Amino acid sequence: MEAGLHGEEEHIYGDKAYVSAERQAAAEARGVAWCVSRKAVRGQGLDEADQVFNQESHRIRARVEHPFGVVKPLWGYRKTRYRGLARNAAQVYTLFALANFYRARKELARLL
Repeated sequence: MEAGLHGEEEHIYGDKAYVSAERQAAAEARGVAWCVSRKAVRGQGLDEADQVFNQESHRIRARVEHPFGVVKPLWGYRKTRYRGLARNAAQVYTLFALANFYRARKELARLL
């Protein structure tokens, strides 16, 4: 997870795979809000406060994850050939711009 951070984060969101007391302490020491999903103890469920926290953080994570749900399965962008940073970046930016149009296609159709 640390490889995906640039050092200027204000919040860190992630799934249960990133739960770690050391990572959380390091993030909070830097003043970064730790919004990684809470995990239940084996054999016990989450308490109400943890369920509410997970539900709220999942709403925010969903805004980021949904475009990947369009780009990867619909257009097959699971792996890429390295053609230089500029070309690969241009392709990814274009795909995500098109994903925004794809997700808004019903609203756009009403405008026509």
